Amino acid sequence: MNLINRVILSFVFFTVCLGMPRLSFAVSDPCPPFFLKTDKGEIINPMTGENADQPYSSRKTCGACHDVDKISKGYHFMMDWDKASDDRFKNTETPWLVSTGLTGGLITYGYFQMAKKKISHPDEIDLTAFEFIARVPDASRGYQKPGCAGCHAGGGMMEFDRDGQRYDTRLAENPELADTLDGDYYKSRWDKTGVIEPDCFLCHGNRYHMQTRIEQTKNLNFKWIGTAASGMGKVYGKVSEGEVPKVVYNKRLFNEDGTFYMPDMVFKPESKNCLTCHASIELGKRGNSWGDPVNPDVHHLAGLTCIDCHPGDISHNFAKGNAMDGQVADDLDNTMRSCRDCHTEGYKGATRMKHRGIRKDHLDKLSCEACHIPELKRSAVGAMFLNTGIFGKQGQTDAKAFGDEKPWKPAYVIRKKDKDKIPRITPVNAMLNTLFTNKEENGIYTPLFLSEVEKAYHQCKDKMSERKPAYDFHKPEDITLILSTLALTLDGNRRFTAIAPQFHTGGRIYSLTSNKSLTIEDDTTWVKKLPYFSISHNVSPADKALGAGGCKDCHSKESHLFNGLVVTDYFGNNGKPVTVSMTQFLSLPSSVQKWNGFFSVYLKGALPIFIAAGFILFLAGVLKSFSSGTLPDAATRINSAQWMILSALFILGHFFLVKDMGIFMSLYQALMTASPIFGPVFMLVFLIIYFYLIQKQVNSAGFKRILQGIGILMVISGLILWIRPSMAGLLFYTEVLHGLLALITAGVLLTVILDIMIHSDKTV
Repeated sequence: MNLINRVILSFVFFTVCLGMPRLSFAVSDPCPPFFLKTDKGEIINPMTGENADQPYSSRKTCGACHDVDKISKGYHFMMDWDKASDDRFKNTETPWLVSTGLTGGLITYGYFQMAKKKISHPDEIDLTAFEFIARVPDASRGYQKPGCAGCHAGGGMMEFDRDGQRYDTRLAENPELADTLDGDYYKSRWDKTGVIEPDCFLCHGNRYHMQTRIEQTKNLNFKWIGTAASGMGKVYGKVSEGEVPKVVYNKRLFNEDGTFYMPDMVFKPESKNCLTCHASIELGKRGNSWGDPVNPDVHHLAGLTCIDCHPGDISHNFAKGNAMDGQVADDLDNTMRSCRDCHTEGYKGATRMKHRGIRKDHLDKLSCEACHIPELKRSAVGAMFLNTGIFGKQGQTDAKAFGDEKPWKPAYVIRKKDKDKIPRITPVNAMLNTLFTNKEENGIYTPLFLSEVEKAYHQCKDKMSERKPAYDFHKPEDITLILSTLALTLDGNRRFTAIAPQFHTGGRIYSLTSNKSLTIEDDTTWVKKLPYFSISHNVSPADKALGAGGCKDCHSKESHLFNGLVVTDYFGNNGKPVTVSMTQFLSLPSSVQKWNGFFSVYLKGALPIFIAAGFILFLAGVLKSFSSGTLPDAATRINSAQWMILSALFILGHFFLVKDMGIFMSLYQALMTASPIFGPVFMLVFLIIYFYLIQKQVNSAGFKRILQGIGILMVISGLILWIRPSMAGLLFYTEVLHGLLALITAGVLLTVILDIMIHSDKTV
């Protein structure tokens, strides 16, 4: 083969290789080329000019092949809007809510109140359905923050009213609705803005531009959002300025026949699609961040993406965990793959965790996250202050703002039920909430709108003391002033049956008496009951988890799990944070901290001595028992050698219990898991054997009563632990007592059995 032929063949080979990635990409594309269509179903063809200035409709375009009606029932689209009702929370302490979702529920992190469908006066309106979508916060330092429409994926509240009718069509046919007190249409412009249909490319496009989406929302170009943000084309004109926007499509995305081809369409959403919405909000609520080298997660480093753990179904409902702060699609709670699912089955090569050296009962008390997320590297929002009419976000610890590179340790609460129905300690961001309510005649505490608070604050802020930051209202005179001003500005407000403003902060309620003096009481209202943000991401590797350094990681004076501090008020009486220990936060007895201090000393120095003493006592007792030929009868008393064995078994049993090295405990755990009635059955069998042996082998009446009493206490404490009443202090002390009794009874039984073996030639 001559040089020219070699060059030609090399060129052909190189050309084919260059074409292979494009060929492979084309084969793997989710959709072949297709025509874009308007909301009337008309073809959009930029190559011929046919409807080339119109925005595309996902319902008519994607709906030609996909069941968009079914897809848009997913909770990312609906957010409980299909269940919204004016009377849904009637006769509860929050009757002003209309939904559990982010389309009428309550989350102080971004709180605005959805107007009810039927309204009797404009005073009752915070945001209508139209204003919920149209509201966009002011830009800050070149960054345009999203409003509600920024992250809601379209459909649901953004497309249909609470009667199930499409906003733009209904208002065009009934323009008088905009002048009625209808929470979906009051002062709305749906007929001009259009609606936001389910936005497919928010998840299935690889270059979706969130800032463009927010900008189009700000311009009231609802109908044009998907076209502009997906990168199909540019949108010119603003409905907010009375214009009719026009589209100029990017012709490079169209074939000669006018069919559209999205080169970076993705079949399965990638993590960056999820993070378009979840990155900022999750960082603020939980300190979670994905793909951040400062705040790594072992699952991200292993190459997993969001849908590996949160797969979706045909309705685009993604598998969920059980976040304590969320009440949307509760029927899907705990449908995602849990830590235990993956790390017991080896899903996607996950390490099958053995937890050697960790007591098995600890796995029933601690969630995986409690140990494997010991710290986060970026600040979350530690407190939300709504007391100046704007969102005042206080960073964790000494961070100036959330997202700062400031390590912090989570707080812990006992989650009522994990996926396997067992309550466990789990890490949370115990975010505090400071806000104003008004106490109605019927005792209901109704939250004030931010606009109502802002109006009062601006009237009195110049008379308040010098404060940094502005939302620091720790001085009684400042609280009295703002409450007095609110009473004046709210006077005549038609949404209240009585005017009695209340200030909720740090677990207390401040209010004014009839003579304008300040009163304080403990807060037991819905404000105090607002759930914390559970923490599930930014998982550390095993060698960084609690327990990797031994028991002292949790059971010592320095441990955060019991002795760490939790902020309960960022501005106490002296303007400084008020804290409680983690033990108090978990509602555990204060003695837990003392026991942990003792346990720390024991683990560091006493444990090796006890182990050595146990072995020496055990060997001495066994040798003495078997070498002596004239032992007293066991029916009369237990001799000194047997007491040595009993003491040794107690010490060694304690050691095995601490280190979970006993094969019998592992067997017991397996049987308890296999059958829920094993516990009571085991205790019944134990009771029969124990009392039979005590009755036959011990002749001393006093000693017999003591041993029988120990057996009865053992059974009672065991039943309490089996029933597991929701009383943390009772369970703690019962477990300590049960553990000690178990060791004593086990030692007694083994000693009696050993005595029978030694004296097998004797009769009782």
